[in-house]
Amino acid sequence: MSDEGLEILGSNTSFRITTDADPILERFGDRAMIEEMKKVFFSNEPNALGHSYARLIQGPGGRNDLQDVIALLRCEPQTKRALVNFLSQPGKKVPCISAVQFLVREGALQLMYFARGQDVFRKFYADGLCLLSMAQAVASALGMPTGTARGFIGSAHVYHKDMPEINLILECSSLRELLSLQASPT
Repeated sequence: MSDEGLEILGSNTSFRITTDADPILERFGDRAMIEEMKKVFFSNEPNALGHSYARLIQGPGGRNDLQDVIALLRCEPQTKRALVNFLSQPGKKVPCISAVQFLVREGALQLMYFARGQDVFRKFYADGLCLLSMAQAVASALGMPTGTARGFIGSAHVYHKDMPEINLILECSSLRELLSLQASPT
């Protein structure tokens, strides 16, 4: 990204759809960022950066409240069409997340998403929590368990201005210990 930051093109990610607290996010997550991203996804009012996706969501029936996704999955549980798009508005910022697909597979609600770009240090986890909330709402309405969220990020990036903080976190012994605990077999 030239002098702006570093990026990985075409990055895949996956995480469980759960309501369990994440110890890393509990300790290091920015509560204000999480609240700002909740505004982006679930409020018609823009957040501090001027973003609001709530009005831009469009499901397969043209609704912006996930009810058409839920209705479609109730009628056709194996459908591949239970998708919401985050529409762009001419002359305004293009949403980072473009599409979210809900699939009933393996007896659980699965979520797939495409992001044109995500700031993987400042906003990825907050976006992820909002996607989890969407998946949980759909799964709850369908009376089924949740599975896995999988995403494709066109430009997974960090900004140079954040590198001192990123390096500090990477050097933090308690984070390394926490990560090693999470990665070790039980």
